[in-house]
Amino acid sequence: MKDRLKATQDIAAANAEQMRLNQKSSGLLVLDLKVERDGIVDSTHENEHARTEAAVEDNIRKIDRLERELSALDEELEATMKKEG
Repeated sequence: MKDRLKATQDIAAANAEQMRLNQKSSGLLVLDLKVERDGIVDSTHENEHARTEAAVEDNIRKIDRLERELSALDEELEATMKKEG
């Protein structure tokens, strides 16, 4: 049960990080519109956009991995309960 609680907490933290990254990505999209409107070339902004998108993808993979681990723990817990029940 302790492992399941830890996995649940890890998923919650990763989901919070995903929300933060999504907000940052949305803010960068707004800046993209401003840059496009103003005709400004800003490689720093482009680099930040690329880093943020990479972080989003990495975090999605992390969430998927954590959810698979939680699922495996749930299956293990269910099998144990059936043996004892």
